[in-house]
Amino acid sequence: MALEELNEKLHGRDIHLDRARPHTAFDPGQIVVDPHVSAQFKKTEEWQAPVAEESLSTAELAVVATREHRWRKWVAIGFGGIALLAFALGIVYKIHAMLFDETRVVISITGPKDVASVEETTFTVAYSNKNWAGLANATLVFSYPDSFHLQAGNSAQIKGSLAEIPLGEIKANTEGKILVTGKFYGSKGDLVPLKATLRYSPKNVATVFEKTAQFVVNVGSSPLSFEITAPLELATGQDVVYVVDYANKSDVSFPNLRVKMEYPDGFQFVSSEPKPSEGQSVWYVGNFDAQANGKITIRGVLSGAREEHKSVQGMIGFFQGEGKFVAYAENERQTRIIASPLSISQTVNGLTDIAVNQGNTLRYVIRFRNDGDVGVRDAIVTVDIDPTMLDMSRLTPGNGAYDAARKVIIWKASGVSSLGKLEPGAEGEVSFSVPVAEKIVVTGEKNISVKTVARIDSLDIPTPIGSNKIISSNTLYVKLKSAVGISTAVLYTDTLFPNSGPVPPKVGELTSYTIHLSVTNSLNDLRQTRISAILPTGVHYSGKYAKTEETVTFNERSNELVWELGTFAATEGKPREIVFQVSVTPSPDQVGERLVLVSNMVFTAQDTFTNQEIRIEKDKQDNFLSGDTVYNSSFNGNVSVVQRAD
Repeated sequence: MALEELNEKLHGRDIHLDRARPHTAFDPGQIVVDPHVSAQFKKTEEWQAPVAEESLSTAELAVVATREHRWRKWVAIGFGGIALLAFALGIVYKIHAMLFDETRVVISITGPKDVASVEETTFTVAYSNKNWAGLANATLVFSYPDSFHLQAGNSAQIKGSLAEIPLGEIKANTEGKILVTGKFYGSKGDLVPLKATLRYSPKNVATVFEKTAQFVVNVGSSPLSFEITAPLELATGQDVVYVVDYANKSDVSFPNLRVKMEYPDGFQFVSSEPKPSEGQSVWYVGNFDAQANGKITIRGVLSGAREEHKSVQGMIGFFQGEGKFVAYAENERQTRIIASPLSISQTVNGLTDIAVNQGNTLRYVIRFRNDGDVGVRDAIVTVDIDPTMLDMSRLTPGNGAYDAARKVIIWKASGVSSLGKLEPGAEGEVSFSVPVAEKIVVTGEKNISVKTVARIDSLDIPTPIGSNKIISSNTLYVKLKSAVGISTAVLYTDTLFPNSGPVPPKVGELTSYTIHLSVTNSLNDLRQTRISAILPTGVHYSGKYAKTEETVTFNERSNELVWELGTFAATEGKPREIVFQVSVTPSPDQVGERLVLVSNMVFTAQDTFTNQEIRIEKDKQDNFLSGDTVYNSSFNGNVSVVQRAD
């Protein structure tokens, strides 16, 4: 019987089949339980074994065959679909690869690899598309450091150090180029990287691709010039002058520039014009305009061994993070310390670099030595001294004599026997002392030093320095510290802040006072200047103060009033002042005592000339009431005796 007829008989609508299944030997209900385990296991195995095809009926075989046929059909269709899909994808990939390949998009930068600062330079950015498909939304992004100044053009949109140039569509199998022009303003030897990035999307594709090229340029010169002038030869211990000339040769200004110097060992800084803005070696130039120039003159004393070369270095540039100095231009000069048969040196108070206050005594020691191969006779030691800031009436010249007309102290063999004959390798010393004046009055002068120049000469040896027989000299500068004066005045009757309450103060009654605090500064400028005034517990600050241009703060928890003066120029005795109001209610235990309004005052600052910290601390002082005003030239924080209440 054919399978189709069998299928019709099995599944036809008009065929009624008895679908009840007859019992077989494999029906669990027909199994006889065997008490023996091994026999039972054997029967169970037989029940689970696959049924042989011979045991199936014809109808059942037909059903199985139909199902296998359907399954094989669907498997064949599935594999066929997968193969067709893979074939289609392969065709699409092949077509896509033929239309677009990233490697066929090329970009490059060409131009001079060595350039000079300030000169206009042009670079060519070339790009090409060797694909069969065009590129959409193409943009060229040109990036560069701050030292390269791009000239506007090519419809570029400049954002900081990026220039975006829209290219639009780049057609298939086409190429193009963009010219980029600008100027370099870097330091000599700088390596400046330029980068060009092409951003695009293949047509009908949303993905954005990038292709980048980089080009490094060496800057062969600087837009700023920097020159140092220094003596070629110098005897040890002599004055030295360094002259720094700098200029901007470009057509743009440079912001926040500084000049930084590095001095040789054995150099003692004395002064400069203009004065340094940071320490003794940094000058703030600020905005340096196109074609501008500047000059710095530095004075000092240079000491060293014979034939030693002393190098001074300098640069102009800017500070960049963690104190790193980036130089646009730099320069170096050397000075040779020439040989001298005799040497001389001086110290003051045992030092060669010192700053003193008014009234301090200066004790000089001058040492001399014969470093030659021949002895010398009748040597003379002299010290030129500037008496302007000194109390010459208290000069002690030792074994020498002071010539007031020539302003020089002289030592000869008659007073110092070792000068009579100074053998090779022999040495000796002379000394003198003189105090700084207690009160120095200056007009328009700052950064004052006491200068002394020590010399030794002999007729026996000609000098390499000059025909005047002076064969060695040494210069020493003693810097004078800034002179600061602090004063207070406590007033009851005051036009700025009217006061109230009983005078003298009484127990249990509130009395207010006005305090005038002033400070003077002379000789040197100060920075980071501040005054801290402590008010005793029970004294209240009203919150009122005059001279609103000054910065005053008050801490209620510590009762501390702080006046921030900041930079305080030498004012030649002209004071800076603040006025503030306080109030107090005396308690019974203060009867008969002087009422303290300011218990402690501390002045701190940094001297810009000596580079030293200044600290002046004053405690309360006793003062008597004179009318309604109490005044003391140095410090006053008290009022009259407290009285009992009526």
